[in-house]
Amino acid sequence: MRARRSWSKVTDAAPRKAELLTLVSAAARVADHSSLRPWRLIELRGDDRRTLGAAIAAAEGDQKPSTKPLRAPLVIAVVASYRPSGKVPRWEQEAVASGVAHVLSLLLDEAGWGVFWRTGGYTRSAPVAAAHGLGPDEDLLGWLYVGGKPERSRPERRKTVDARPFVSRMPSAAAAPDDLTHGRDAAAANGKGTKGDKGRGKGKGTGKGTKGKGRRGKTSKPPTDWAAKARKAETKARKAASRARKAEAKAVAARARAIDGPARADAAPASDAQP
Repeated sequence: MRARRSWSKVTDAAPRKAELLTLVSAAARVADHSSLRPWRLIELRGDDRRTLGAAIAAAEGDQKPSTKPLRAPLVIAVVASYRPSGKVPRWEQEAVASGVAHVLSLLLDEAGWGVFWRTGGYTRSAPVAAAHGLGPDEDLLGWLYVGGKPERSRPERRKTVDARPFVSRMPSAAAAPDDLTHGRDAAAANGKGTKGDKGRGKGKGTGKGTKGKGRRGKTSKPPTDWAAKARKAETKARKAASRARKAEAKAVAARARAIDGPARADAAPASDAQP
């Protein structure tokens, strides 16, 4: 992973279908909510790439077909195929399709192939969608250009990413300890007891202590347990989904009975008919 790079220029060598299927099968192990498998891949080889070039030209209003697809011997179109789901939104299904493409690019790179993920303004155009045979519930996410890695290429100049600016804590979780400490210090400075300090205020310098008055000083609120709230919300959502499934099952059964009733009456023998 530390040495991975994008290969904008590749040779004419390409993985065969059997090798590609093996790698795709491994890439399909990405996290997939409800196992919807909302994706598919289209491999373009030979003249398929020229068909794509013509579609790109049509999308951009050019007279000559685009030669971009000819830059690699194998072009893999990444398609998000959205599935009907009441709990997995489209954006999450698109994330799964993107995950499959990204993992596949890593596997291809590890297998010794050069990979470049290309997109463009024409990716979601009608001519390009028609060339790929996309359905109404499908979106194109781009193409993986795959080929051999050139023997002579410039060394990678990409710097190692400093991860610290990209990893942080939630604001409430990070600030809570400091807020509580500040609250205790402020209470002590004002001579006001905190929770558990009933009747022990010192009142030095202000004469406002709680000593002898039998009153509890001001207390700071305990930190909010966001994890517990999240668990409760998740449990409530599961129960609601279960109720919805049961209601749907009842509705389906009712429709089935409504349809079967007249059919059974029509199929009854004449002797059973009412006079």
